[in-house]
Amino acid sequence: MKTGLWFKLALAALLVLGYPLGMHWLLTASSWSHAALAWFSLAQNVGMQLLLALFFGLTLRPGHEPLIARFARRIHGADYSPRIARYARQATWAWTLFFVAMVLIPIALFAWTSVEVFSFFVNVISLPLLGLMFLAEYAARRWCLRGIAHVPLARSFTLYRDERRAADAVAPPKP
Repeated sequence: MKTGLWFKLALAALLVLGYPLGMHWLLTASSWSHAALAWFSLAQNVGMQLLLALFFGLTLRPGHEPLIARFARRIHGADYSPRIARYARQATWAWTLFFVAMVLIPIALFAWTSVEVFSFFVNVISLPLLGLMFLAEYAARRWCLRGIAHVPLARSFTLYRDERRAADAVAPPKP
C-alpha cells in the first residue's frame, strides 16, 4: 500500500472511532454542563453546514464554474452542453440554499425552542433531510435532463477519478 493510503485509512479510522468516543466522553465523563454541550453542538452543526454552503456557494461567483458543473463537465466530457451547464448551476444554487437553511434552522431552534427540540433536529432530522435533498436533486436532474444519457452514480465516481488521474499525470510538478 502507498503511504498516502495508510494515512487516509488511519484518518478515516480516527474519524469513525475517535469522534464517537470523544462525544461519549463529553456526555458522560467530562465536567461540561448540558448548556455548554448544547452550545458545542450548535457550533459544530452550524460550522459544518456553513462550510458546505460556502463550498458550494463560492463557486457561484462571476467568473467561476459552479461546483456541480465541474463534476458534470468531467463526467459528460464531450457531451457537456449548455443545457447541462444551466442545470448544474441551478443545482449548485439549490445545494447552497439547502445548506444555508441547515445553518439557519438550528440557530432558530436553539434560540427559540428547547434544547430537546434543537437536539432532535440536528441529531435525528438533519440526516434524513440531507437524504431527501439528494433524492429531490436526483429526481430534478432526471426530469430536467431527460433525453440526455444518465450516468449511474458509481460510474460517475469512476469517470471523475480517472479524469482526475489523467489530469494529474500531465500536470507539471508542483515546486
